[in-house]
Amino acid sequence: MEVAMLSWQLLRVRCFHEKPLKSSLTCKVSGLKMELAKKLDSADVYVELSRTNPEVQFQKLKDENPYGFDIVIEATGSPKILEDSINYVRRGGKLVVYGVYSDSAKVSWKPTKIFGDEITILGSFSETYMFPTAINYLDSGKVKVAGIVNKTFKLEQWAECLESMRNKSAIKAAITFD
Repeated sequence: MEVAMLSWQLLRVRCFHEKPLKSSLTCKVSGLKMELAKKLDSADVYVELSRTNPEVQFQKLKDENPYGFDIVIEATGSPKILEDSINYVRRGGKLVVYGVYSDSAKVSWKPTKIFGDEITILGSFSETYMFPTAINYLDSGKVKVAGIVNKTFKLEQWAECLESMRNKSAIKAAITFD
């Protein structure tokens, strides 16, 4: 599933039912995934990033939110973005590491940033433990997923399926079995 689009929906359902979420923001490269994020109402504010030079938008985000955010979810799988994500977390906030990284990936943070700002870093790979809850959310409509899988292929079309993911013409692709 498209993690970034679902993360805030899940937070709204699980964590903020007693204390409403003030606002949520998602950053994505312009295109299919951003359009779907808006369609699924996965955030209150959308920041469209340039694929070639996102630093301008990232700096604007820092300028407009000088104290950072309560919760930052890094779901890209990019070690560079993960390493920088801690700089968007407010004092006392949380950084949720949800992306999938290569075994050789490394990040470097100053310990003083973590303990000085009292930042909590959480690793999350809850799919394996939360399957029944996820099915309940899908069945009840609490989480919107329509359009996340936007291409389907037969088993013999596996190469086309992989190519659609590589060239980013698919948000998520599925192989169907007859």
